[in-house]
Amino acid sequence: MLDLSSYAYRKIARDALKGRWPGAVLAGLIAVWLGAFAVSLGSISEYVLVVSASMMVLEYIPGYLYIFAFLIVMIAIFYFFVGGVVRLGYIDYNLALLDRRKARLSLLTSHFSLWWKMVVAKITWACIMLLMTLLLVIPGICANYAYAMVPYIIKEKKDFTVDEAFRASRRIMRGHKWQLFCLRFSFIGWYIVGILTLGLGFLFIIPYRSAAEAAFYNEISGRADALYGRVTTDAYEEAEDEEEEYDE
Repeated sequence: MLDLSSYAYRKIARDALKGRWPGAVLAGLIAVWLGAFAVSLGSISEYVLVVSASMMVLEYIPGYLYIFAFLIVMIAIFYFFVGGVVRLGYIDYNLALLDRRKARLSLLTSHFSLWWKMVVAKITWACIMLLMTLLLVIPGICANYAYAMVPYIIKEKKDFTVDEAFRASRRIMRGHKWQLFCLRFSFIGWYIVGILTLGLGFLFIIPYRSAAEAAFYNEISGRADALYGRVTTDAYEEAEDEEEEYDE
C-alpha cells in the first residue's frame, strides 16, 4: 500500500483516461442523469435545469403545480432506488479504466442485484450523518469521510453485509481522511472552470475526479497491490487486525 499525493492520484487518473475520454465523458453523463451523484453540484445543476424547463412547459396546463410536484417526487424516488445501483456500476467502470480492462457502458447497470443493499446503505449513511451533524458539524464531516468508501466496498465485497461495509470503510479510512479531503479539494479550480463554462466543464471533471478517487480506493484498500503485483496484503484484514490490537 502506498500513500500518494493528490497530484499522483490525478496523474494515475489521467493515464487511465488517455485515449478513453469520449467513453468516460459519456459514462459520467449517463451516471449523473441516472442519479449516481444525486447530491453532487453537477447533478443538482442538471436537476434544476430539468425542473426549470418543466415549469416553462407545464405552466400553461391546468393544475400544473400538482403535475410538477408529482414529477419531482417520481424523480426523487427514482434517484433513491436506482441511483445507488448506478453508482456501483460507475465505480466498476472507473476501476475497469484503472485496470486497463474494457470499460463498457453496460457496467453502469450491471449491479441491480445489489439494489436493496444500496438502499439500506443510503438510509444508514443518512442516519449517521444526521446524528453526527446534530452533535457537531466537525463529527459530521469526519463521518462523511470515514464512510466514503462504503459504495466501493459493497461493489468489491459482495458477501459483506451493509454493517460490515461501513466498518470496513471506517477501518481503511483511518489515517486517510485528510488525504481524501485534499484530493477532493484539489479539484476546486476545475469546479470554477466548470461553473465559468456554464456546466460544460463538468463533462470532463466528473470522469477525471471519479477516476482519481477510484485510484485512491485502489491504494488504501490494497486492491492495487493485489492486482498490480506489488504485494498481496489484504488491507481489509490488515486494518481489522490493527483495530483488534487497538481495542486490546
